[in-house]
Order: sequence, then structure tokens, then C-alpha cells
Amino acid sequence: MGFVKVSGLIGRSREELRQVTFLADSGSFYTLLGPSLARELGISPTLTAQVTLADSRSAEIGLAVAYLRLDDREGGVLVGVMDVPEPLLGVSALEALGFKVNPVEGVLEETRSFGPAVLCERRYSWQNLSERSEVLT
Repeated sequence: MGFVKVSGLIGRSREELRQVTFLADSGSFYTLLGPSLARELGISPTLTAQVTLADSRSAEIGLAVAYLRLDDREGGVLVGVMDVPEPLLGVSALEALGFKVNPVEGVLEETRSFGPAVLCERRYSWQNLSERSEVLT
């Protein structure tokens, strides 16, 4: 097994993307950017979160929303801002875009077809759901 490096485009919007090489980190929930890279990209944290580091210490990080494109998949993701040796691609972004890490092959693999995935309350059987014209809210 080795490290999985991923090249992607990230920025504060679809119109302001920059190429960045990430280390795919299946142990990190958030995608993490260093403070200087986040500033260069115009990504400003508006929230904070407590996280547990690999050595079991706790830290408070800034959180922001960024736009991420990997291959032909793209969307908004939560990004943590903290001192990291290199940008990390976390599982929340991987899940949002329908990817998983294959550490044996050193690549990302698609986990599903791409498109918005939503959860809904299960009031009807799945067989009857397609027959209903009512929009569930």
C-alpha cells in the first residue's frame, strides 16, 4: 500500500478554480488546506469545529465551503483550514463526489454514478415510489 495523490481543481466558486495536488486521506473527515493556500484561493473560514488529530490531540479548525472538481465530478464541499504539510482530501469530499480510495492500486475509484444523492423518509415501498406523482417534501 502507498500514498494516493490526487490532482483536482478547488476554489471558492466554479469560476475561480486552481489546480492542487491532494493526498487522499481516508482517515480525515474534512478536506484540509493550509492557511496560506486557503488565503490564495479566497477561501475564508466562517465556522469552527473540534477535530481529533492522528496523535489523539484535539484541535479547533476553521471551516469553509469550497468548490471541488475531481475528474468529471464537481460540487461544494466542507474544507478545514489548518497547518498541514500538504493539502488533504478527506472522506466527506470523496463521498460527496462518489469516490473511494483504492490504496493498493493508488487511485480513486467511483462508488456510484454521479449526481446529487439525497436521503428521504421511507413512507412508501421503493416499488411504488416511481408510480407516485406526488413530490415528497
